[in-house]
Amino acid sequence: MLTRRRLYVSIGVAAAVAIGGLVVLRVPASTAPTAVQPSTDAAPPVPSAMDVPREALANMNLHFAKAELRPLMQTVQATGVVSFDARRLAQVSSPSRGRIEAVDVVIGEHVRAGQRLAILDAFDLSDVRSQVASAQAAVADATQAAATAAMAFTRATELVGIGGMAQSELERRRSMVASAQATLRSRQADLQKWLGMRQRMQPTGPIETGRANIALRNMGPRDSLGAVVAPFDGVINSVGAAAGDIVDTSVQIFTVADLSTVWVQASVPERALGSIKVGDAVAVTVDAYPGRQFDGRVTYIASQVDPNTGTVMVRCDLPNPDGALRANMFATAKIASPLGRHAVLVPDAALQDVNGQTVVFIPSGAGHFNKQAVRTGVSSGGVTEVIEGLKADTQVVTDGSYWLKADFLQNAIPDEG
Repeated sequence: MLTRRRLYVSIGVAAAVAIGGLVVLRVPASTAPTAVQPSTDAAPPVPSAMDVPREALANMNLHFAKAELRPLMQTVQATGVVSFDARRLAQVSSPSRGRIEAVDVVIGEHVRAGQRLAILDAFDLSDVRSQVASAQAAVADATQAAATAAMAFTRATELVGIGGMAQSELERRRSMVASAQATLRSRQADLQKWLGMRQRMQPTGPIETGRANIALRNMGPRDSLGAVVAPFDGVINSVGAAAGDIVDTSVQIFTVADLSTVWVQASVPERALGSIKVGDAVAVTVDAYPGRQFDGRVTYIASQVDPNTGTVMVRCDLPNPDGALRANMFATAKIASPLGRHAVLVPDAALQDVNGQTVVFIPSGAGHFNKQAVRTGVSSGGVTEVIEGLKADTQVVTDGSYWLKADFLQNAIPDEG
C-alpha cells in the first residue's frame, strides 16, 4: 500500500515539472517585441492643381460663374395661400329697395368700372326723378329772380346818381339782390342733392325693355328703372339674385373682385420672425406654373402668433396683371431680408467638401484648375457667403464641380507598382 502511494506521488511530481518546463520555454516567444507596422488609414494628400484632358473636360459639362460682391440677404421660406386683395373686393348691393328686372352678368365674367350688372325697378327712383324735376324748376325760377333783382339794382344806382331816386330805395334793392342770390344758392344745393340720389340709382347706359331701348336722358319723372353697376374693373365672383327678386340695400347681390393685385398669406415660423420686416422682397411660386416666379413685397406682419401652429401670418402684395394667380391657390413664398452688409457670394453648386475642407475650383487655363480652400458664412437663396479664401470677380466652377472633385481625389491615390 505504501509502495503504491509513493508511485502516485512520483508520477505527479514528474508531470508538474514537465508542465513548468513547457511554460518556461514559451515565455520568451510570447514577450518578444514586435515591429510596429505603418498605418495605412491616413488619407493621401490631394493635389492643389490639376490638368483635365480635353476629352474628359467635354464629358463633365462644366458651368462657371463669378464670385459677386453684393448685399447679403437672408431668405425665409414659408407656405401660404393666395387670396383676394380685401381693398379691391366689393360686396355690391342694391342702391335702393326694388325688384330685379334682369341680371346682365354671370360668375367669372370680366366687367368694367360703371358697367351695368342688373336692371332694377327701384321703388323710390320715380320719386327721386320727380324731386329732380322740381329742383330744376326751382333753380330756373331762382335764377330768373336773381337776374331781375340785379337789373333793378343797376337801374336804381343810375337814378340815384341823377337824383331821380332816394338812397333808401337803392339800399332796399341791394338787399333784394342779396336775398335772390341766397335763394338761388339754396335751390342749387337742393338740386345737387337730388341729382346725387338719382346718380346712385340710375343706369350708366341704355336699358333694354322688350323692344324698346330707353336711354336715361329720355326718361321722365315717372320712370323707375335703375341699375346696379360695378364699382371698379374686376371679375364677378358671385351672383346672389335673379330676375323678380325683391331686394333692398342690405341684400348682397354681386361680389366683384379686382385680381390685378392679390395677397399671399404666408405662415412664417416664429423663430424666423426677427429676420423679416415690412417692405422685404418676396418671390412666390405655385404648382400651377412650374418655373414661373411672382414677385411682390411684404406689406403686413400679424401682431400675434397662432398658438396651434407656432406661426405668424405675413401678408404679401403681388401684382397679378394677367390674372394667373387665383384665390385659394397653395403657394410657396421666399422672403429675402437684407442683413445690412455686403459679402462675396458664390452659388451653392460651386462648393465641394474635400477631406473635410470646403473648396472651390478656379479655372486658370485650358483644362487647368486650381483647388482653393475657403471659409463660408451665411447660406441663403441658393448662394453662400465666402468669408475667406476668395475675392470678388473670381471665376469658379459651379455645376459639374463634383466631377472635378472626383478627379482630384482620384489623382491623390498613388499608383500601385
